[in-house]
Amino acid sequence: MEALYILNLMTAVALMFAPFWWSRRLLDQGWLNPVTLMVICMMPIDFFRLFVGQMYLGDGLIAPSYQFAVLMTNLQQSITIFLLVLASQLKITRGLPSLIPRLGQYSTADLRRLSRLFFLLYLAAFVILAIRTGGVGSWLSDIRGSYIEKREGNGLFYAAAVSFLSISYFFEGISSSRSRGFALRSLIYFGAIYVLGSKGFVLQFFIFSLIIFHRQGQVNIGRVLLIGLPAAFTLLLINFASQREALDFSGVAEYFDYYPNAAMYYADYFRGAISLFHGEVILTSFWEYVPRSFFPDKPFVYGILKVTEIYYPGGAESGNTPAFQGAVPQFADFGVPGVLFFALFNWVPLVYFAGLRYALQSRFILSQGPMTGRTIVVCLLLFAPSFGSFLPLGLVILLLLFIVALSKFLQMARRTLLAV
Repeated sequence: MEALYILNLMTAVALMFAPFWWSRRLLDQGWLNPVTLMVICMMPIDFFRLFVGQMYLGDGLIAPSYQFAVLMTNLQQSITIFLLVLASQLKITRGLPSLIPRLGQYSTADLRRLSRLFFLLYLAAFVILAIRTGGVGSWLSDIRGSYIEKREGNGLFYAAAVSFLSISYFFEGISSSRSRGFALRSLIYFGAIYVLGSKGFVLQFFIFSLIIFHRQGQVNIGRVLLIGLPAAFTLLLINFASQREALDFSGVAEYFDYYPNAAMYYADYFRGAISLFHGEVILTSFWEYVPRSFFPDKPFVYGILKVTEIYYPGGAESGNTPAFQGAVPQFADFGVPGVLFFALFNWVPLVYFAGLRYALQSRFILSQGPMTGRTIVVCLLLFAPSFGSFLPLGLVILLLLFIVALSKFLQMARRTLLAV
């Protein structure tokens, strides 16, 4: 049995490296490309999530419940890779982006103006958020605490600040032609995203900066990784340590409780202490996209939080919502058939691959110069860091329409002024 457990873990590690294979084989990219840059930056976190948390918090790597959680994740990811290979053979993935209208063409000057404008919108959203929660000084004096405790009821302003900054940095990146200037301006954006309190957002902004450096081709991307990745993780550790009396390895390991939580759930399920939810998790998960400021009676426990509430009573209401790895959100409703169903009938890999093929094989994200509105929309969805976080699909679509409309307006206004 231990041999099977080791094989299960080796499969999990191999699946982490799978993007290196399919980005080369299916998209004709080099070893370093936007997809693999994301993988490289996430690799330390993925290893900690898979191994370290379970070793420090769980019953060890040979625990059957943990192994089952890893098996469910492997099953999900294997099906996703199968769907990506299938998508690469479908003609629809070549034509899918063309369903988006061309939406005009925009020069690098147009893109740069949009970057400045959306940065101002970020500042406005952040100031409103801070004022509503005690003031800018109060927010900045305890950034991590503010992120955890003050977003409740103000989520729309927080989501707006994140997305506006993401859009601004995206336009800053694709309009930049010099690596040195882009690096200096990136420091401003890293500071701006840091004050929003999320460790994940800092890392996503760093990953996007690598994609732009790779696009510009003026610096050694390996050297940037060697210097920049430790700096980014140092910021993450500073953010993490701000809520703890002391920082040590065991304290960091405690943060990676994804698999221990999943193992705890599966152990209880298989001994009959927990029943399946028969659709409640997926049906109530849509509450996530309803702003509490619009609907004050929105329940605190919905979606996967129904499982979280079992182990951390009152956690959802207090903002303490530990995550569950191992396909628990899909398993909790219908068991293994639920994991298979949600993995097989998932349209995201088809759309994701269609967007990557359009952006990478056609080099729209890799080539500098004017961009069409269609390219902007596709690349925003694929590469803009943290874009659309906490926003429902409907608001994301409205935000994309707002971006295009604002782009056209600024372009027309500039032409009118030049004509005068």
